[in-house]
Amino acid sequence: MSANPATSELLLPRTDAGALAQVIGVVVLLATVALAVRRERSLVTLAVGVGMVVLGAMGLRTLH
Repeated sequence: MSANPATSELLLPRTDAGALAQVIGVVVLLATVALAVRRERSLVTLAVGVGMVVLGAMGLRTLH
């Protein structure tokens, strides 16, 4: 059973458009989570930290 092409493009993009959509999705999710926990400073720091690690891993993957 093969995955939906749109889903596989978002998970492992082969094109620049797919990579851009992935970055935009991570940034939107990061902002949403940070706003949801904005009253607790440590949770905001955790959310931003995890988001930066994910974006960093995506950046390293582009270098490979």
